[in-house]
Amino acid sequence: MHDESAARDEIIAVIAAYEKAFNDNDAKGMNALFSDDTIFVNFNGNLVFGSEQLHRAQALVFDPGGALENISVRYLVESVVFLAPDIAVAHTRQRSAEADGTLSTGDTDPMQSILALVLVRDEEHGWRIRVGQNTPVTAPR
Repeated sequence: MHDESAARDEIIAVIAAYEKAFNDNDAKGMNALFSDDTIFVNFNGNLVFGSEQLHRAQALVFDPGGALENISVRYLVESVVFLAPDIAVAHTRQRSAEADGTLSTGDTDPMQSILALVLVRDEEHGWRIRVGQNTPVTAPR
């Protein structure tokens, strides 16, 4: 029997772990949330194939001097849709955050995006990200 509420909570926990890894500049921890055969489109529109290539890209931006080294974000889950009991799509809004986790204020947020994730659950790993896309959101004109 499929317990959608419990599965939704597990998916939200994956997104919370993603946020923590991002804010801790933990490329290894973030990479562990993805399947080995993942496909990901990052914030800059680069298409990345496989967890090894993704880890290299994550390490580059999180390492000292990297573009995200001193950036903190929060992920606000906006939807979770189950395509099958073990396949789900989650949409989250990425927002800049202060060190204490509160959302940054202001009219423009250079880190605002929609992070769309396709997650697959298996017995060995639980929920893992198979496909993702991080699309920047521009301020209304």
